[in-house]
Amino acid sequence: MDKLKEQLCNNIWAALDDYFRHADSDDVYENISEQFVERLASDSIKAKSSLRQLFRKSQGWNENLQAIVINGTKTHNPDYTLVHDLANSILRPAKWDADCDKLTLIDRAICFFSRPNDKDDSYINAINELAPHAYAPRKKRSRIFKAICDSLGVSDLSAGSEFQHLFAQFADELSTKKIDFKLFLSINPAHFLTMSNPKRDDRGSTLTSCHSFNVIDCEYNCGCSGYARDDVTFIVFTASNPDNPETLNNRKTTRQLFMYKPQNGLLLQSRLYNTHGGTCGTQAESKLYRDLVQREISELEGVPNLWKTEKYCGNKHNIHIPCGNGFGGYADWTHPDFDAKTSIRQDHEHDFQIFNVGTYGLCISCADELSSKLLCSDCDHDGCEFCQECENYCSETWDVINRHGERIHVCESCLDEYYRLCEHCDEYFPREQISTTGDASHVCHNCLENDYLLCSECDEYFLANELSLAVDENGNNVYICDSCRDNFYILCNECEKLFHKDFCHHCKAEEVPA
Repeated sequence: MDKLKEQLCNNIWAALDDYFRHADSDDVYENISEQFVERLASDSIKAKSSLRQLFRKSQGWNENLQAIVINGTKTHNPDYTLVHDLANSILRPAKWDADCDKLTLIDRAICFFSRPNDKDDSYINAINELAPHAYAPRKKRSRIFKAICDSLGVSDLSAGSEFQHLFAQFADELSTKKIDFKLFLSINPAHFLTMSNPKRDDRGSTLTSCHSFNVIDCEYNCGCSGYARDDVTFIVFTASNPDNPETLNNRKTTRQLFMYKPQNGLLLQSRLYNTHGGTCGTQAESKLYRDLVQREISELEGVPNLWKTEKYCGNKHNIHIPCGNGFGGYADWTHPDFDAKTSIRQDHEHDFQIFNVGTYGLCISCADELSSKLLCSDCDHDGCEFCQECENYCSETWDVINRHGERIHVCESCLDEYYRLCEHCDEYFPREQISTTGDASHVCHNCLENDYLLCSECDEYFLANELSLAVDENGNNVYICDSCRDNFYILCNECEKLFHKDFCHHCKAEEVPA
């Protein structure tokens, strides 16, 4: 658990670095905390435990990516020798009691499937004799074969029957296709956060959506962590360069969400997004991805790959798949235009269970649960100001000069606690840099040094232009305030200077009038 958590945290940080490398703003990145990354990793480990246990059985599982990688090593063109052998095995019960003519018809019908490049009309004629109306030019070949099986009485639809196993293998081999790309089936939270490429990418925005993670005020992009924290969703995607780890995170070319509860037999396939916006013209890709996912799940659960697929909107089973509590992402499977599909595997046709999709997302700053945007109300500081003293956000700040002589902005609380206004220059300074003058004014040290003088009698500071020049009792020139002048000094009528009363015997003087 600890090792996996450390790995996922590293995956998430690496993915975020890749994601914001070409974005035009770091507003989101600067708000992402270690607390968010660690909780997302932990929550994802627990939520995806059943899917992880299932996916780890795959030969394409990549532990570092936390994803199944389907590529050329897992796909191939049909093996028509195997198709022939499987068809023979399935139809063998019908051959036991058949006469020579019927045996010939069965063998020729089998050749229709195992020799696709052989344009022998006798193959189609044989099918029509064995099962009238089974053949149609554009009909899926596995359905043609199933009609033959029904007509010959070899079909056995009971759960887990030998017929079902063989027919599923036959249909899979007949429709298998070698793909020339890598398809990732991922439960990695890093891939959920980066499910849509960044908006305003300097290389050009491609495959962006309301789940793009570099927009701080988008309502739906909390769904990225909401999907990563539920127990059924995995992301299926391709990348511009699948061998470059960076492009898995910032240059996806297609992506689609699938939802599946292991051993349940109900698969939900949401909208397919591509670099052109998705949905329109993506039916072939969407069908191929679904086929690959269905085969993978069936193989991992050891059951026949027999699924019935229909559109989610208006489905005949009246299936309604709700969002989980608190989910704030965009539930695109509920919109008819987006062509979401549900698939029910035959072994669970009557006992599948409905599941919830998505759950609360996480605030990228404090990691609390939320249902909208990327920041909770306590952490969303849009329109707020930052206090450089306590490093919190507030509605209003004031300019002050701190103890280092730097001009900074502080909130009202820090202003009241740490700063005081200099009543001479009208600037705020740290309280320890403010002095009280003789007239009870509060003055900064700079103003005190430049514009104030010390009264030599009372030892208090006063504005220099408000002090009087006088001679003290020792005959020294000093500056005195008005109060000390009135109490201790007299004006010499001869020289018109102020003298201390104790110095009066040196000249004829009279007291300064009150």
